[in-house]
Amino acid sequence: MNILKNYSVELKKHKHRHNLLIFVAVVLAEMFFICGNYHSRKGISDGWMILFYIIPIINCLFFPIAIAGFSSRLMDIEHKGDMLKCLYTFSTPKKLFYTKFLYGALSIFALVIMQCGSIVLTCKILDFGGTIPVKYMLIHGVNTFVSCMVLFSLHLLLSFKFRNQAVSISVGIFGSFLGFFSSVLPTSILQKILPWGSFFSSSFVGMDWDRESGEVAWLLTEPDFAPLVFGLGWIVLLSIITLIILGKSGVEDSERNAYSRHTSEIRIHKRPIEILKLKRSPAWIAFFIVPAVSAIIGTINYLGNISILKDGWYSLWTQHTLFLCYFFMPIIIGLFAGCIWRVDHNGTNMNLLMTHQKAERVVLGKYAATCFISAISIVWVAILYLISGFVIHIDGQLPSGLIRWLGFGILGACVICAFQVFVSLVIRNFILPIIIAFLGGIAGIGCIAKGIPYFTPFSLFDIAMNQRDLGSLNMGSFLLSSLILIAVFIMISILYLKKSDVRSHE
Repeated sequence: MNILKNYSVELKKHKHRHNLLIFVAVVLAEMFFICGNYHSRKGISDGWMILFYIIPIINCLFFPIAIAGFSSRLMDIEHKGDMLKCLYTFSTPKKLFYTKFLYGALSIFALVIMQCGSIVLTCKILDFGGTIPVKYMLIHGVNTFVSCMVLFSLHLLLSFKFRNQAVSISVGIFGSFLGFFSSVLPTSILQKILPWGSFFSSSFVGMDWDRESGEVAWLLTEPDFAPLVFGLGWIVLLSIITLIILGKSGVEDSERNAYSRHTSEIRIHKRPIEILKLKRSPAWIAFFIVPAVSAIIGTINYLGNISILKDGWYSLWTQHTLFLCYFFMPIIIGLFAGCIWRVDHNGTNMNLLMTHQKAERVVLGKYAATCFISAISIVWVAILYLISGFVIHIDGQLPSGLIRWLGFGILGACVICAFQVFVSLVIRNFILPIIIAFLGGIAGIGCIAKGIPYFTPFSLFDIAMNQRDLGSLNMGSFLLSSLILIAVFIMISILYLKKSDVRSHE
């Protein structure tokens, strides 16, 4: 009865928060992605095998970020004000944690049901022949559920332990990147052990590609249950770690330590205020680690496919930037924009800020800081690219358009910054703007595929960084579209901040 009562309280906490919409959005995004890429292959026999091959790969990319966002949504309400103090007067950290764990497990079960349903629906939309065997649908569902629960156990612990939810989100971004690229590497025991790579390593459909004819054959293989066993082991290990941490948790001690750190030395800072707000922020993890991991894996992938990638420096550039630019750079920008606004959205900080700052100055200051950090991120990507090329001794000259790509890429990133600054201003929740950035990256790819790359901030950035693969860049159209979008989002942000109710932010 106590479990049901605690669960009932948890449901009341999240009333009208629509947490499951995160999973609904991810499943729909996967469906649109698959239908958009395979609509020309309607009516093929046994097409369901294609789905069971491609969906685990997409899950490696989408699910870690979605679960990180979902876990942070569950815990951010407790980290506001003195909520934990209040809760600990009639509950314990362990009860609180495992009530959320139950809530999350049921939600993830709903996610798995939705994805299995989307597989059936996608087969009907694409008119794939053959009947999906119930056996393989169950195997896929169980493997997906266990993999998601491992990630949820990890991210719920991070969200519970760290008040700043950027820690969980940064780990989710890193894990998404690592899991996706592990799916393109040769199968190994490490791939099976990694929680983020278990979506694909437990797949039971293989692909046989004939390089000469270009034909692809899909083959059923014996399911590998090793990732499932490792996943259950991860859940047990994380549960033990959680019990140890929760047994030593204490709200008063953590607050006293935080207070002593911040008051031990009081000084006037002369650095830019918006950059100062990111001091000790875990968001810097994404800034340094994600591009570095992209460079390492991109270089490994280049060396592993050097017989196909024959353009030297340019081929290395595509491997370094392909998914970093399409998916992870928008997320990094969204993360930094959210961190900069998060300080002002807490408590009544916005009231204090608006008593001595004009709306124009607030918005432009945050926009300039986000653009500055994004520009540094792109330069960091270029530095890692050059270091990797020299380490593996690539012959030939650097691409003649590298400087132009970086320049236009920085301008394209500034357009995304304007959009994310606006989104993070309007949506006070820290997680949703990052998810919007992730979905925006997918929408950018769709706009490029449809031949309309100048209509969204994300497609502008993509085509700027990969002009040779995605098509020639019309400089006039790019500059005009970029300046218009920047001006529109900045003006809307200023008007919104002027007209909105600062006290209640309604």
